[in-house]
Amino acid sequence: MKKGLLITISTIAMISLIACAGSAGDQGAQGIQGIQGIPGIQGPAGPQGPAGPAGPQGPAGKDGAPGMAGATGATGSGGSSSSHSAGVVVADVSGTSATISGAGFDSGESITLIAAGAIEIGTATANDGGAFSVTISVLGLPSGAHSLEANDAMGVIVIGGASALQAAP
Repeated sequence: MKKGLLITISTIAMISLIACAGSAGDQGAQGIQGIQGIPGIQGPAGPQGPAGPAGPQGPAGKDGAPGMAGATGATGSGGSSSSHSAGVVVADVSGTSATISGAGFDSGESITLIAAGAIEIGTATANDGGAFSVTISVLGLPSGAHSLEANDAMGVIVIGGASALQAAP
């Protein structure tokens, strides 16, 4: 009897499965939208981006206030009196000639030009403004840097260019 009962139960179970497996029904209507959730916490700030291009230069600033007056200079020592004032003298040597110019002399003053302490190289006369200019030949003068005198004014004359200046003692 057990065998018959088992077959009967098996048959009923199969019929039940077949009966329950019917066709799928129609889909129901969509439900209502749910409420929105709360926002999450904010994350950390990202790294700073690169700097932008430099802008144009601004306008120039205003001039500042004038500065204070400088200190008063020392009083010079009393010099010897003479009939003429001390001037300045310069030489511009080019090749075998030199233009010697001076200023600060008395109008009409006779000027003797001496190089290297003892060689008279020319004479000149100061104009109404106390200046003079004369061109001389430097042939026969020793190479190197030498003192140049025009009465009481002192200067330098270089004969032979830069190489002569380097060779001078």
